[in-house]
Amino acid sequence: MTTLVEKTKTNNYISFLHKTHINNNIEAIFQFASSFRTMDKELSSKELTLKEKYFESVNLLQDVAVPYDNHKIHLTFFDKTLQSKLLELGMIDSEDLENDNHIYSPEKQEQIRYRMTQALNLINSLHPELGNLVNQLVGTFLILKKDLFGGGSVSNVLGLIWLNPQEEWTIIDYAEAIYHEFIHQSIFLDDMINCMFPNANDCAKEEALVTSTILKMRRPLDRSYHAAGVSIGIMHLYHLFNDKSKSVQFVDDLKVTLSEISTKTEFLGEQGIIALEQMNSFAKNVNYDLITESLNK
Repeated sequence: MTTLVEKTKTNNYISFLHKTHINNNIEAIFQFASSFRTMDKELSSKELTLKEKYFESVNLLQDVAVPYDNHKIHLTFFDKTLQSKLLELGMIDSEDLENDNHIYSPEKQEQIRYRMTQALNLINSLHPELGNLVNQLVGTFLILKKDLFGGGSVSNVLGLIWLNPQEEWTIIDYAEAIYHEFIHQSIFLDDMINCMFPNANDCAKEEALVTSTILKMRRPLDRSYHAAGVSIGIMHLYHLFNDKSKSVQFVDDLKVTLSEISTKTEFLGEQGIIALEQMNSFAKNVNYDLITESLNK
């Protein structure tokens, strides 16, 4: 999809962590969806919030509708439609659903719901605009058990985050998981609007494999690109916590990933190269204040 709005001037900021860039991407997808099919009469007769524009658009364009609420993120432990989509996409397996083993007990559900609320409140208290952006791009948290997995996002179902909180997770771990998946969502949207990865299949070719910042193994270029972006967000979160050790935990590995991607830019579109240059600039001169600012601008 080609963006229908003027390109955002992000300067030294990282585009997918820049408020105006994200909002312009939402406006672009709304313009595209509005021309694609007539919106619901009730919605078209009122001024929509950015979240309404986003979810009314993606729910027209993708083959599964993600439930959303304008003022908060929907949280569910069972949604057959979304669950079936994860199964179709291979994110979960049929064995995971046997005997309802994927569903948490009522007591555990209550505990997770409380911790999710606390984590979202923590993000809001650390950086209110980050909290607003998370709310804008996330419609539903689907909480579903799967052994050895903590959850994930997928570009086919924008606005949905699957989480499988581990028993040992603290509220900070919950907050990290939310920020982690938010960045995936932002990059998915940026890719949809600005074609960061023109051919995802090419990114999986042997010559396109790149060392992942987080997993420290060779992975498809687009996935390693995502991991680089996620690592920056996680370190920024710990900077907000004033945890000096964890705020630099991925810097060296990030430089390796970005260096490798920089030799394979033929697999990137224009916006992919722009954001790569922005991440390279960050890695050379780590400055979390710029990220804090960009989420406000």
